[in-house]
This record gives sequence, C-alpha cells and structure tokens, in this order.
Amino acid sequence: MSVYITKWRADMYLHCPLENGPPGWSIDADYEVKFVGKRKSYGIKGHAKFKNYSDYDMCQTCWEDMKPYTINDKLKIEWRVKINKMIGFENSEKNKNSEVVLVVGDEQFKVDKEFLACNSTYFENLFFVEEGGKSIIQTDQFLDAENFQNFLKILKEEQNVDENSVNQFLELSIKLGSKSVMGKCEKFLMEKSEKSIKIKFNTAIKYKLNKLKKKCLSDIKSKADLAEIASENARHFDASVWKELLQKSISMN
Repeated sequence: MSVYITKWRADMYLHCPLENGPPGWSIDADYEVKFVGKRKSYGIKGHAKFKNYSDYDMCQTCWEDMKPYTINDKLKIEWRVKINKMIGFENSEKNKNSEVVLVVGDEQFKVDKEFLACNSTYFENLFFVEEGGKSIIQTDQFLDAENFQNFLKILKEEQNVDENSVNQFLELSIKLGSKSVMGKCEKFLMEKSEKSIKIKFNTAIKYKLNKLKKKCLSDIKSKADLAEIASENARHFDASVWKELLQKSISMN
C-alpha cells in the first residue's frame, strides 16, 4: 500500500508485489481507503485482482475532499483489505529441501533457494535450471560476497537502502533480475532521498522506474526545474520522455 500526495490530489495504490509466484496464481480482493478525521470519516471502496508482480489498483481524490479530515495539517489514512479468493497457493508450503550452500567468491552462505528464486530471476535460473539438484552451487564472478550479503539484508529488511548505496543496489537489481530490491530503491528515491530532481529523473529513465518518473514530473514547479532536468546528459531520453517534458512545459504556461 502506498499513498502519493501532491498539492492538488492524492493517489492511493494497492500493490501485491509477489515476484515469481506459483503458476496461474491470482488474488481477488475488496478494499476500502478511509480518511479518518476527528469526528467523521470518508471512504473510497474498490475491487482489485492481482495476477502478476506489476499489478496494482489505484484510486484518486482531490485535496479539497481530504481537507475536512485533516488534524493539525496531518491526514490519517486507513486501508481495509478483504481477500475474497486466492488461486495457486494450495501447494505452496515450503520445501524441506530448500536449503542450499551458495559459494560467492571465497565465502559460503547457507540460503533458502526458494526465497532467493522468488526474488531474483538470476537465482531462479541458477537453482532450478542450470544447477538444479546440487547441494553446493557456485555463483558467477560478477557477484562478490559483500554485495551478496548486503543484497540478502535488503531482501530480509535487515538493512535499508540509503543515499550511498542506492545506485549500487539498482545495478545489482538489474544483474540479478530482482524487482523486489528495485522496488525498494524506487521507494527510497521517492520518499526519503534528498538527491536533486535532475538526478532522480535521470535515474528513473535509466532504470525504467515509472513511478519515480511520474513523481518527478509532478514535482516540477517551474521552467527552471524543467531546464535543469534537460540541461545535460539527456541523450538517453527517448521520444516519449521528451513528449512528457513538452506536455509538462505546456501545462505550466
């Protein structure tokens, strides 16, 4: 669940970030997003069906509708989700033979191969295609022990992405095919990072972070901001990006 609030509106998203779930899986759910004020509340109801990692459901409301429910300029938002039906999870109990010894560089790690495979297409292929059945598996040379250990900590939420590590984890996410870690990096850049809008926008384009790109566009408040984004190193912008920047420029006139 996530909420992005701008000067004019709030976009509320319900996600189901299940990467590499069981074949044919789906989750059917009803939800309600409620703005809770001091004496009254206001809710928006919806229905969502998730079939893959990128599925989400979104509802919007304008700031004027939310304003009566603020308390000291703060807004309390409650999510209520009722799962109606789940398909494909009947036989998803953890395999007792899921543990494997992973050799990364000169170090060995005892890992849950199903957990890693669910969060990385690289490990899914390594464990179940290339080296299936082996109890000790060697990774490729591009991965070193320190990076792998940090990758595991991020997945298990034992470590947070920060300003110094976000680019490293974005690159690692590409190499390991991990939408989970990529999503954590995008969330950090949207919610906590103090990097400039230019750096964030270029990062969004480079790594195809569409939510971050959308937020950067909504955060552009002046033509100076617009000029900063396109001032240099913009050769990697394709026609669709330039079209969005042009539309933003027109809307500011």
